[in-house]
Amino acid sequence: MTNPSIIQIIKSKEAKKRYDFLLDGKVIAFLDFPNRWVKAAMAQAGDLQWQIRRKGWWKHTIEISAGQSPYSKWNAVMGWRGYISIRTDDNKQFHLKRKGFWNTRWVWMNEQNETVVELKLNVWPSQKRGIITLNNTANTSLVWLSLVGWFIAICAREDARAAAAS
Repeated sequence: MTNPSIIQIIKSKEAKKRYDFLLDGKVIAFLDFPNRWVKAAMAQAGDLQWQIRRKGWWKHTIEISAGQSPYSKWNAVMGWRGYISIRTDDNKQFHLKRKGFWNTRWVWMNEQNETVVELKLNVWPSQKRGIITLNNTANTSLVWLSLVGWFIAICAREDARAAAAS
């Protein structure tokens, strides 16, 4: 087993709601929400781009469309506890689960129920937003899973804040 790769999530100063993914001090990907009130974002890792949207009122659906060839489109229904399953282009199945109650972590698991990606959101400080641990080498599909998982985690946190405020 290789050493895990640690990706830091930094809130960018360039845009109101943009998150930069840093590996060894270099930006390897980012997630940009162009509109603060819409659950939609543009994700980019290297020269690859995806549009991620959350649809639905009671039953949320995550729609991901690739901006390059092959123009893949994924639709995944979210469970009410944040559970979601996605099959990648290389025909591998991954499941996103929320772990913990007070100190929530989001975990991508493969078909053998091994943790592949772990996302941990921070509350403080305001610029350093979280840490992602990749248990395998950092390849494009794991970075893609990290971007999708971060989008889902941010949407869930915003929903929880809105429910607590009302």
